[in-house]
Amino acid sequence: MKRKLGFLMVMMLVVVSVLSGCGGGNNNSDKASGSNEGGKNAVSDKPVDLTLTMWGSESDKKVMEQRLEIVKKTNPNINVNVLLVAGDYDQKVQTMIAGGTPPDIMMIAENYQVYASKEQIIPLDDFITSSNLDMKARYSDDIANLMSYQGKQYGMLDRAGAMVLFYNKDLFDKAGVAYPTKEWTQKELLEAAKKLTVKEGDKTVQWGYYPGSWWPQWMQLVYQNGGSLFDANNKPTFDTPQVRDALQLLNDMSYKYGTSPTTTEIADMGNVGADPLFAQGKIAMETTGFWNIGSLAKVEGINWDISPIWGQTNAFFNGLTITKQSKHQEEAFKVISGLTELDAQMPIIESGQDAPATKPALTSDAFVNAEYGGKKINMAAFSDSKLYAEPLNPKWNEMMKVIDDKLAPFFFNEATLDDTVKQIQQGLDKLYK
Repeated sequence: MKRKLGFLMVMMLVVVSVLSGCGGGNNNSDKASGSNEGGKNAVSDKPVDLTLTMWGSESDKKVMEQRLEIVKKTNPNINVNVLLVAGDYDQKVQTMIAGGTPPDIMMIAENYQVYASKEQIIPLDDFITSSNLDMKARYSDDIANLMSYQGKQYGMLDRAGAMVLFYNKDLFDKAGVAYPTKEWTQKELLEAAKKLTVKEGDKTVQWGYYPGSWWPQWMQLVYQNGGSLFDANNKPTFDTPQVRDALQLLNDMSYKYGTSPTTTEIADMGNVGADPLFAQGKIAMETTGFWNIGSLAKVEGINWDISPIWGQTNAFFNGLTITKQSKHQEEAFKVISGLTELDAQMPIIESGQDAPATKPALTSDAFVNAEYGGKKINMAAFSDSKLYAEPLNPKWNEMMKVIDDKLAPFFFNEATLDDTVKQIQQGLDKLYK
């Protein structure tokens, strides 16, 4: 009888051990592989320490820490250490990943697809579904899609300010030009720029518009024309009428109509960018991002406002992602989801740091009615903007080098449009073959 009982007890222990081993093996496998299928990473009530990497200033870090304190109220067991990465952010973060000491949460911008293509960050779709997060309520479709790759969502958009049109109201009034609206077209932009350009003899002392050669400025014109940089099969489409028309307009504004400063004129002014020239009253309009609001708020004697861009434009954004190597993916998702809720987005607004990404924050009274330098401006311009689907891809940096190397001579008026677009098309065909 004792032998029988002993045998039965041994068998029961073996069965329990096997069952425990199966369950433990699945959980460990999920954590090691970075799987987020249905949120499998185990969550406990024990304290969990996470690391979040970001770029920016010390004040940006303080705002993030303030926001994390708000998230901690509903997730008291999750502690997040904020690591401010100075210098080459991507290189240093890649070193952390390669060295086996990756952060759990990473701030990433346009090159998130590089990380996604290398499977260094995970898609968030299963976490979004299992947590019943309503993405339609949290984001406008165009902002949500900014961090989509191969049909999956790889980041929770945190900040996403559209490029808007800054204009000098006094210069518009003096020239008798109606203030810009989102119903403008490229033609109306050019006509207004002509009227806002002032010459003294042969010298231009005030320009109507400063577009610059930065990719957001010329690329938005391409998409406004109904063009794109890739077709439905992801083949480059640079040598098209839509791209040619966009580039020709910018060149004409500088060298044909004189409504924009040429590269030589910019050099003569000390290679000063558009923002300071606008603040000095030397240009009547410029297209740029949220950051210029804080700068202009400190400038006395300038009467300015902002308007949505005519047609489609792009957004300057960053999002919060989760690394595949993180051992606490579900806790990390709770953090990035919490950071994109309205209460945790409010410090972004209150500090004047940037335009928040979420729909509730962008349309909140706190953002829309914010004053800068004691001045009420049209902050609704950000939520009123329409964004095109930026052609982000894992070879973004290589793509932009091909384009910029050939566009530079064109914007100096030292290369023809035909040669420029053909050479860029050839370079992109080779890159994406």
